[in-house]
Amino acid sequence: MTKPTPVSVCGAAGRMGQRLVQLVAENPELALAGAVDRRDSPFLGLDAGHIAGVGTLGVNVADDFGPAAAASRVYLDFSSPEGAEEHVLTAARTGTAAVIGVTALSEKATAVIREAAETIPVVLAPNMSFGVNLMYRIAAEAASVLGPDYEMEIVESHHDRKKDAPSGTALALLDRLAAARGLDPAACAVYGRHGTPGARPRNEIGVHAVRGGEIVGTHTVIFAGPGEVLEITHRAQSRDALAGGAIRAAVWIRGKQPGLYSFGDVLGLTG
Repeated sequence: MTKPTPVSVCGAAGRMGQRLVQLVAENPELALAGAVDRRDSPFLGLDAGHIAGVGTLGVNVADDFGPAAAASRVYLDFSSPEGAEEHVLTAARTGTAAVIGVTALSEKATAVIREAAETIPVVLAPNMSFGVNLMYRIAAEAASVLGPDYEMEIVESHHDRKKDAPSGTALALLDRLAAARGLDPAACAVYGRHGTPGARPRNEIGVHAVRGGEIVGTHTVIFAGPGEVLEITHRAQSRDALAGGAIRAAVWIRGKQPGLYSFGDVLGLTG
């Protein structure tokens, strides 16, 4: 029988991190080799399995990714933009494959990840839900087929603790819709409206963020055209929509050549 692949989780004490620890523990192809959290985390030194509610796993939460990276073939990162940049630099030195789901990455952090992908395989995706990644393709095709007579709006909703807005998924949708129409997303995007903005320009794409309560994540693309409206909506019912995708990516990336991959690559939706 093939030995399970050793995996580390960065951001292990967060809500997503705890779910990832649970799923790694349940997956016979994977084994938890490291758990990392921020340097001021109150969970440092505690067993990651206890924090996640799956019993003793023999892996304590640490604030130094170096030993965890050296002990792992793959790491899952749902920590923070700053953490993601630091972790991928370490992974490039240890040859550890990366699955990064952190959003709100700076241009510098994104550049660092791209450079690291010349050395290690990296899956970088703001959303690892199967449905959302299919939505990217469907929405882009709709934008292309319907044409400029159908005006496009993106509305996303999340819980009241989400720090960034708009969501990484909404920005990914913006990129795909703009590309389908031959537009520059930086030039055509309008983030919310107020005051008296006047009539809507033809090539504008509105992006709107809603925050409140316990909303896991909802994304809607609206195509408003002559006499009709088409809406494409994805609703995440739980974090499993994202965590399950991350686990699938961790299994998929084993043995891949260095490079920057999307979750569409994991699902076979690209190319």
